[in-house]
Amino acid sequence: MYIDERKYISSSWLICGLLLGIAGLALGTFFDLKIDQLLYQPDASWAKYLAAFGPVPAFWGIGAAGCLLIDVLRDRSIWWLGWGVGFVMLLAGPVYMIDSLMTEIDMNWLAAWITGLLVSVLPSVLYAVLMRNTSEQDKIQCIIILLIVCVGSMLAVQVLKRIWYRPRFFLLENNPDIPFTRWYQPDRDVINQFAALYAQDHDYFRSFPSGHTQSITCLFLWALIPVYTQKGSVNFTMALSSVVVLVVAISRIFLGVHYLSDVSMAFLITFTLFAICVWGFGLSWRGIQKKFGDEDEDDYDEYEDEFEEEPVEEPKPSRRRRRKKDYDDEDENDE
Repeated sequence: MYIDERKYISSSWLICGLLLGIAGLALGTFFDLKIDQLLYQPDASWAKYLAAFGPVPAFWGIGAAGCLLIDVLRDRSIWWLGWGVGFVMLLAGPVYMIDSLMTEIDMNWLAAWITGLLVSVLPSVLYAVLMRNTSEQDKIQCIIILLIVCVGSMLAVQVLKRIWYRPRFFLLENNPDIPFTRWYQPDRDVINQFAALYAQDHDYFRSFPSGHTQSITCLFLWALIPVYTQKGSVNFTMALSSVVVLVVAISRIFLGVHYLSDVSMAFLITFTLFAICVWGFGLSWRGIQKKFGDEDEDDYDEYEDEFEEEPVEEPKPSRRRRRKKDYDDEDENDE
């Protein structure tokens, strides 16, 4: 019996992720403030370390897209363009991570540069190396998905931050005069009422959505590698990414920089783009079946034909048996 063991991203993962994001947003609608008041621990060191390294997964995706672009264009006349664009995309991560490491955990400039290079560049290169034996078409498709999810979600979150002006929870704790606003209530007037605080740091009023959660959700892009290479476990990658995303999202609430609705919306934006790409590019079961179904049937037919039993020819009777049969026939005729 033929069994199709081709790897794909199950729609069950995608649907469950979307439903959990919606559930978190709904729960935050009623309990945002209470949850932050319960979990608020601004000095939690583990949460600060996660805050320092949380933004890096999105830049892994951008850097990996740059490395794959270099690989795709290396044998063409515009190879220099691939190197130029790919190099810029690869260095986007370290440049951002320097500021994150220095701000969140007070790392010195030199150590931040070295750490930023290691944690940003190496995983990006590893991603491209794991994809090296795939077809050029798959590499181009992967580049498109990486950019749609990483850059698209990043732009969406940053635009919403600059429209909503939601004050962060720790700002409310230190300034009781600032009102709490729900996630569905964008309020530009708040920056006019507290112009001094806004001038001090615009980021105080950019709680919704969470940039760190948006970035860490890009970890799910690593599930593309088992699909394209047919090596590794899709389910393990999805499960591990889910755990890491959950921990980082909770850490943002512990530090008082986000509410549950903030992290839920950021997760929804990024994961929705990921799900759309998986379904749109045929990387779920239906897409894989549609893409390879006919080939599988042909392979199965060949497999059956190869092992189909050939008809067994009856052995020819020996000369003595033929003579004996002829004599018997003559006797019957005489009678």
